[in-house]
Amino acid sequence: KEITPEIIALAGGKGSELGTGGMATKLRAATMVTEAGIDMIIAHGSEPDCLYDIVAGKSVGTKFFAKQ
Repeated sequence: KEITPEIIALAGGKGSELGTGGMATKLRAATMVTEAGIDMIIAHGSEPDCLYDIVAGKSVGTKFFAKQ
């Protein structure tokens, strides 16, 4: 329900050589987005068809809910 600095620290470093950021970067982005009042989902990038499932409301990835 809350992304704390401790959770971000557990996420580790930069990620793979092919990516632009690791999980810590994604969690920081989720914090910014949810504080702006927007839901966010982190999903597997090598499976682009999962976007259809997300739009259909299926449980895909990790959803972060907007702060009211």
